[in-house]
Amino acid sequence: MDFFVVVNSIIVLFILMAVGYASYKAKIINRSAAGGLSSFLVNISLPCLIIISMQIPLNEEIFANTMEMFLIAGIYYALSFAFALIVPKFFVKSDLERGVYRFMLVFSNLGFMGIPVTIAMFGEEAAFYTSLFMLPFGLLVFSAGILMLRPDMGKYFDKKLILNPGIIASLAGLLFFFTGYSIPEPFFNVIDTLGSMTTPLAMVVVGALLAAMPIKEMFSDTKIYIMSAFRLLVIPFALFLLLRPFVDDPLMLGIPVILAAMPVAANAVLLAEEYNVDSNAASKGVFISTLMCLATIPIIGILLL
Repeated sequence: MDFFVVVNSIIVLFILMAVGYASYKAKIINRSAAGGLSSFLVNISLPCLIIISMQIPLNEEIFANTMEMFLIAGIYYALSFAFALIVPKFFVKSDLERGVYRFMLVFSNLGFMGIPVTIAMFGEEAAFYTSLFMLPFGLLVFSAGILMLRPDMGKYFDKKLILNPGIIASLAGLLFFFTGYSIPEPFFNVIDTLGSMTTPLAMVVVGALLAAMPIKEMFSDTKIYIMSAFRLLVIPFALFLLLRPFVDDPLMLGIPVILAAMPVAANAVLLAEEYNVDSNAASKGVFISTLMCLATIPIIGILLL
């Protein structure tokens, strides 16, 4: 593994968070502005990113590996959901707060960190399979993910759960993927530009929300460290043990395990803010897990040697 790639990705994330932190302290961004940016990201930028991530060429030669990667992604999410349903019960009391921890255990930072790290470990070929692994992400994060954050939505029909921009973008993206449809220019360029805003703006929002907390509070929450340990070490190790007897190809085994070891997705903060749950816990989860992954990703990398 080129450890510099991992460090570089993490440094970029922290600098973006620092920009948001400084902007809040300098009163360039206030709490209301951070909420507005979150809403823009959830409803416009992130759906654009989902559509662009599904603009992947599909042909008969790679169809078998594509289906295998989809199956492995399904196993990963099933495993993550199992941990998410059980683990937070032991250390989180509030139902709404528990939903945030469940979300953080399931959804990791696949896009910004996942692609450069898997390429560094497995070569350029890894980018395609990493993109395939990411395909179910958008559909799940805007359906099961929202239900995790707001379980009360499951008690009655809410069109916001079914007809939100993320679900629509995921379904459109999957349709484009399986039909081989390529979005024409200039529409592709517009969607790509809006989607590329997601990571930098999301980390700025995380930094701004962290700035509203006392510094001590950012590091003193034991629950965040427990969640991060499961997110960064336990889940990827469990996935490795589950897949190893059945998957012979080092690429098809290594990519999912490394992606399972990524830190908490910044989407946790954006959706927690959008659906009025504990965005402070989500912000701390992104910050602490991203910091801890400097040590944990090399451990998982050694496991795959």
